[in-house]
Amino acid sequence: MKYIEENTENFNTHLISRGYAEQMVEKTLREVKYKDRKEALKQKSTIAEGTTTLCVGQFHSTVNTKLWKA
Repeated sequence: MKYIEENTENFNTHLISRGYAEQMVEKTLREVKYKDRKEALKQKSTIAEGTTTLCVGQFHSTVNTKLWKA
């Protein structure tokens, strides 16, 4: 973790030297969330559990009318 802290401080100094507002740089870098490498590389499902996927094909009125009346 020391490596990350050193690089963050160097990056902070670099941005300030390039003319970025010190308060903005510090606030933005505080918002960064560091994760363990293995945690960050885990594949996450983009579909929430319990959701139903609906697939709609071509609408055919006579077929759909017969199905609804059944």
